[in-house]
This record gives sequence, C-alpha cells and structure tokens, in this order.
Amino acid sequence: MSQDKKLLHVVCDYKSGGMEFGEINTRIYDTLENPDEVLLHTTEVPPLDTAALGFVTAQHALAPFEGKRVVYGNAAPRRDKSKAKENNVGEGIKYARLKNGTEVVNVYSEYAFGFMKDQIVELRDINCPAAGSQFRSRDFFPERVAKIMNGDLSILTEKLDIDSIPDVEPNQVAWTDGFGNIKTTTRASHLKKLGLEPGQKVKVVLNGVSMVGIVAIGGFAVDRGVLAINLGSSGYDDPFVELFLRVHHMSEKTAAVRFGYPAGGTKFSIETL
Repeated sequence: MSQDKKLLHVVCDYKSGGMEFGEINTRIYDTLENPDEVLLHTTEVPPLDTAALGFVTAQHALAPFEGKRVVYGNAAPRRDKSKAKENNVGEGIKYARLKNGTEVVNVYSEYAFGFMKDQIVELRDINCPAAGSQFRSRDFFPERVAKIMNGDLSILTEKLDIDSIPDVEPNQVAWTDGFGNIKTTTRASHLKKLGLEPGQKVKVVLNGVSMVGIVAIGGFAVDRGVLAINLGSSGYDDPFVELFLRVHHMSEKTAAVRFGYPAGGTKFSIETL
C-alpha cells in the first residue's frame, strides 16, 4: 500500500462549513506531524443521526483507495439515559482497523460500526476521557484522531469483541441524499431472499405513508413520478436499496418529501402486490 497519499475523513453532525467543524479541524491540524501531507475532507450528517453516521463512515472507509486513510466519525446523542449527565459524560470513542487497512475512530453510538462490522479485523478501546467537556469532539477527540493519522497507536488500550457490535437490520432508513433519495439498510441480497425481481410492484410503508412502487435496477428505469425501489449507488458488492422518486426539478416532490423526511433508523416495510 502506497503511503504517499494520506486522507482523513471527518464525519460529524455539525453544519457543513460551520464553526464546530472549523474548531475540530484546527485541533486536528495542530496535532498532525505533517499536516501539509494530509487531505482532510468533512461530511455533514443530520443532527443526532447515528444511522447516517455509520452509513457514511462505512461508505468512505470501504471505497477503493491506495494510501493511508483514517475516518473519524462523531454523532453522540447520549440517549442511554434521560437523567442529567454527570460531568457531561457520553459515549467514548473506539478504534477499528479494517481488512483494507483503513482505520476508523468513531464514537461508540448505535450504528457507528455496524455498517462495516464484517470488514473489521481489530476493535480497540482508546485512552480518552468520556466526560469533562460538553464539546468532547473538539477538546479530546481530535488529538487522538491525529495521533492515529500520525501512526501513533500508543493510545489504544484493551481489545474489544467485534461480535459485540450491534448488527444493522434491513428495512431501516440510513441516509437521505441531496436529491431526496432515501438510502436504506436493505441490500440487494435482501431483495433476492424475498424473491423480488425488477419489474415487480410492491407497497412501501414508511413514516405512516404508503406508496406503491416498482422494483428496479436503477431509479431512471421507471417513469417519472413512479417510486423506484432500486439498487442504489452505495454498498459496493451488495448495494443498498434506495427509495427513488424520479423528478425533473427539485421543486417537485422527492421520495424524502413524500415520506415526510424520515430520520435515520426509521423502520419501513416492503409488501408484494
């Protein structure tokens, strides 16, 4: 693997180009040994949406790439308890090394590692405070991420059980792209197990909304205004299914609009007709 290229993805539930990303990136660059050699790319996911976080993290981490790549993800809703959090304690960060050599540092929330679970060969805890700041992703996490990018693994502690990572079940919303297409946790292999083939009519019930659609290879394989349940552009060898409503102008009702902008993790059903 070539070490000439160094890529750091930062995936957080902050506004793209906002102050939070600026502060985080500043802390990362301040700790990197050779910041001029690292390309840093940021991706915004919806606030508190750990399904989107896990989905985007895996999509970046599993893309073909020759070089050193680290993906850092953070969306920590701290939903484990409703009571006040003593000293702002929350989910800690964990480290994963994948089969392709990519290293991932993610806050250990619901879906953080599930989308890449079958590609993880090493899962470790990280020596890092889980409390003491409301803005841990600026005050504590960037330094650890930069150390990993530097090749310093001294901050890694105990080995963790990969099987303890929760599986990502099918028929849930994963990510809504900028064109209003809803990417789901259902894969091509799931449709095959259900016996669904291109051209079949199905009913999708999501967020209290029911729509009839057609199973398709691609969203443009159906007529305008028809809901396509199609194999999308994410997921690589086993593509994720998208709910795709073909429109010609963004003023028209996209799938996201028709289904009421469902949040990540929202469950849906597919029924044959």
